[in-house]
Amino acid sequence: MKAALEATLVVAACAVLYLAGTADVPFYTRGEPREGLVVREMLRSGAWLVPARPAGEPARKPPLYYWAAAAALTALPTQPERALRLPSALLGSAAVLGTWATARAACGPAAALPAALIVATSFEWVRAATSARVDMTLAASLAALLAGWTLALVRGQRGWLALAVAGAVCGTLAKGPVALVLPALAAFVLRLAGRDAGAQRLLRPALVVGLAAGIAGVWYAAALARTGSAFLDVVARENWLRFVDPEEAGTGHAHAAGYLVPLGLVGLLPWTPLFPLVLAPLGAGRPPERLWAAWVVTGLVFFSLAAAKRSVYLLPLYPALALLAGAGAAAPPPDGRLARAARAGAALYAPVLLALAAVAGAFAAGLDPGALARPWLRPVDAAGAATLAAAAHRAASPLALLALVTAATAPLVARAARRARWRALVVTVAGLAVLWIAAFDTLLHPTIARARSMRAFLQTAVPPEGPLFALFPPDPGLRFYAPPSLAPWPVRGAERGGHLLLWEDERERLRDGRGHELAVLATSEATQPGRGHLLLVAAPRGPLVAVKKPREPRSPPE
Repeated sequence: MKAALEATLVVAACAVLYLAGTADVPFYTRGEPREGLVVREMLRSGAWLVPARPAGEPARKPPLYYWAAAAALTALPTQPERALRLPSALLGSAAVLGTWATARAACGPAAALPAALIVATSFEWVRAATSARVDMTLAASLAALLAGWTLALVRGQRGWLALAVAGAVCGTLAKGPVALVLPALAAFVLRLAGRDAGAQRLLRPALVVGLAAGIAGVWYAAALARTGSAFLDVVARENWLRFVDPEEAGTGHAHAAGYLVPLGLVGLLPWTPLFPLVLAPLGAGRPPERLWAAWVVTGLVFFSLAAAKRSVYLLPLYPALALLAGAGAAAPPPDGRLARAARAGAALYAPVLLALAAVAGAFAAGLDPGALARPWLRPVDAAGAATLAAAAHRAASPLALLALVTAATAPLVARAARRARWRALVVTVAGLAVLWIAAFDTLLHPTIARARSMRAFLQTAVPPEGPLFALFPPDPGLRFYAPPSLAPWPVRGAERGGHLLLWEDERERLRDGRGHELAVLATSEATQPGRGHLLLVAAPRGPLVAVKKPREPRSPPE
């Protein structure tokens, strides 16, 4: 396949994967609207140098994502969800295209398309590329750095180091010094290996990291001069305390050292069964493959040693893993343990595809394959499963067609696995992954999101005029979709009357000044785990009083 056609195919796949449904899925988690509030505050206040939350507190992340999202929101003011997710989609697509070009230059045309499709369709990569979060900004920036270093090794030209410096600068302005630490660790491990003195001279890691630190440091110095100790507190909490003591930092996500390994394998799906292909190129001992391996190993060790851990932290490792897998698909391992392991893993695809087709066909026929398991689920999970089943029943025709295509493709996948035709296998499985992800994002995900999002309730049930209050700090999704007039309750000296937004769990433990329950004027259809429905009540004339729980009787002494 010609290079131009391959590149077009990669871009088209990314457009379908990362843009389908982005305007139809309202925010229903805390992370996306929290970042959206920072972007809206930046546009409202004009304070672009140091992004801040509506309360004036500096944002927890550097400004690169917020700058890009603010530009997108200015261009698409009527589609805030799509606008805020657009930077992640564009940067994720650029990183996939860069992975394709890097693999083509380092390992030949046969490795390029598999490498690009593997990273493009990996579960964790797709999730980050369709989210209004800063994680993809860091991953794409470090993908540029890795590409610059790889091309410098392959072509022997130091001019590619400019791309590496640009990637390190953008990464530092996206999520902080971690964008300097990860490449520095990878280069240090290569130096310890002691076999790549020439590679070290081409990579010039000290120059790249030092120059990037100096350029990005201009913003850090300006931000410090503008906000002082508040900025220092955020930097310390997000970079040092998050690494050593997330409880003191208040960031959460504390987990054991081995927590990220299984999450990484899940995030790599549907390519986890082909992991032996990642190991195949390492026997050749070429500098690019050693660089990619050092990148993956040092990144995994670094994040595993950190006290706070999230699966998305491993995102910068995915391009390197995809490059190794692409090289393994282009030059398969000879008959041996790796070859047998790869064929054994690939043999799982056909039965899984047939099972997936069967489940989709059952939903299309009006059945509910998960009904038997629902009584064993937590109430929140059972409600989510019921919502998913209802959405699948409404999308019966597209799901039936997708089931037929998947079932018809399964024999082709099985034959490619038996014959170890890895490139054909990757392209076929990736094509099915694109179809399934697009179907989920357009047919199912919007319904799931609307069942938990407060967008419809706040845009239709809340009166457009009059005072509106909520207990502060409110849920980010509530605050993002609420009218700009939303104010904290109680407000001294505020006008009497108006309305108050409360969650069900809040209403259960609060009464008005006379001890009466608050009368509900409207109830959201959507719910949130642990909070229940969102309620609109008439603002009481006096203060809210907490309900005293009855004291539990003591057990009699034995």
